[in-house]
Parts: sequence; structure tokens; C-alpha cells
Amino acid sequence: METIITKTRNLIEDILKTDGRDVYTFESLSSSKIFTLTESNIDATTIIVYKNGVVWADTNYNYSAITGKLTITGTLAAGDSLEVTYSYYGKYSDNEIRGFIKATISYLAVEKYKTFAVKSDNIIFPTPTEAEENLFALIASILIKGSVRSYRTPELTITFNESLSKEEKIKLAIRKFKKAYGVFKYVNLEEDVMLPEEDQ
Repeated sequence: METIITKTRNLIEDILKTDGRDVYTFESLSSSKIFTLTESNIDATTIIVYKNGVVWADTNYNYSAITGKLTITGTLAAGDSLEVTYSYYGKYSDNEIRGFIKATISYLAVEKYKTFAVKSDNIIFPTPTEAEENLFALIASILIKGSVRSYRTPELTITFNESLSKEEKIKLAIRKFKKAYGVFKYVNLEEDVMLPEEDQ
């Protein structure tokens, strides 16, 4: 699933931004030790907290991706400063993209390609091949950003008529994929995938 999320982000141009930064001052012992970070869609693994200018061990805080809040579990004194740095995605959270990826399963089943299921730990079963991961990412990107015009690799070219609906584009993608016998190598967005500007 994580690989498909990364590939989907590349297709929809949702690039990781590294300039997330928030600064707080702990006013008093009666103050809340819960802080809301400014940006959404934060990569929790990139969070670094500095207490009074010194990196603080991650055992002193917890971050909830659901609420976007940082809860301090370590000791703070009145006047302590906290600086929080992190990286984040500008458009979608991992959970949102997982939802679109899970939605692709229905389209694959309807088109009689293959039946997949997502386990509770977000593992797709049966395990998709690399080519199928790319198909998942393409379908998810169409669901997210229906204005996809074409997808091109050395083995496969798909050109979508602009008048096609999202559903028609997905059906076309699956049928072309089947005809290509599963040869669907992933390539970088900048080189081989053309997406139009965001819908107005």
C-alpha cells in the first residue's frame, strides 16, 4: 500500500514539503500541553521537537494524524519554548489516498480484472505485482484528479478523450492494461506522464 501511495502522489503532483515549522511558549503549569500544528497531512516520522533550542526525545510527545495535534507528555516549566519542525503534503493525507486506492478495487472487480481485498492493516491481498501497483496508482489518480489526459510508458500509451468521465477513463485504462499483458512499468511523472493544470 505504501508504495502505491507514493506512486499516486507522484501522479497527482502532491510533493512532500519540508518547510513546516511552529513555535510555542508554555505559559504556565495550568496551560494546555496540547498544540495544534499549522499544516495538515504531516509525515509524522519527520517531526522534530526542540525544547529551549535543544532536540527533545520523541518519548516526550505524541502526534495524532487524525486531529493534527501534538500532545506533550514530558515535563515543561513556565516560559519553556517549543519549536516543532516537520514535512507535510500540500494536498492529501495518507488516509485520504488510501481511500482512493481502496476504491480502485471495485473498478478492477467490475471490469473482471481480478478481485483484491484490503486487510485491516492496509495490506492488499493478493499482493499486487509491480505493474498492478502502477494500475492502482493510475486509477486512484483519475479518481482524485479526473482531468488526466494521458499516461505513457515505453510499453503502454493511453490517451484519454477530454469528454470522457472518470469512470470511462478508468475502464479504458483497465482494458488497455489487460491488452498489454500486465507490462506496466512505473516511470517518473516529469518524464512520461502528462497531467493538465488543476481544474478551475
